[in-house]
Amino acid sequence: MLQQATRMKRQFLILAVTASVLVVGQCGPSFAKDRTITGTIRNFECGDNCYLTIVDRKKAEQVGLCAAPECKDWNEQAAMPPRFKGKRVTVTVGTGQQVDGSDNVMGEMMAFKKIRFLD
Repeated sequence: MLQQATRMKRQFLILAVTASVLVVGQCGPSFAKDRTITGTIRNFECGDNCYLTIVDRKKAEQVGLCAAPECKDWNEQAAMPPRFKGKRVTVTVGTGQQVDGSDNVMGEMMAFKKIRFLD
């Protein structure tokens, strides 16, 4: 009888832990906020990857892969139209993969996933 009660407690604990993990796993991402940076576009340059430099509110340079839909034409041309330099923006930040000229992944770094122009 004691062994059966112990086994039932163990099974109950396993079920309770499993249920907790499932609930946290399903609810967790919906509460996550996108990280954003507000600042001014300082520079855009391309090599094997294209990078956008933003000067944030604290006057710090933030360099990220230009991965936003707004960057598509800039990346293809390897140039940003001059009219965007100095524009105030809010960028949504994520992680992107740096690749070499042969498309081999070299590492990860900050990437700007969305750009919202404020001016």
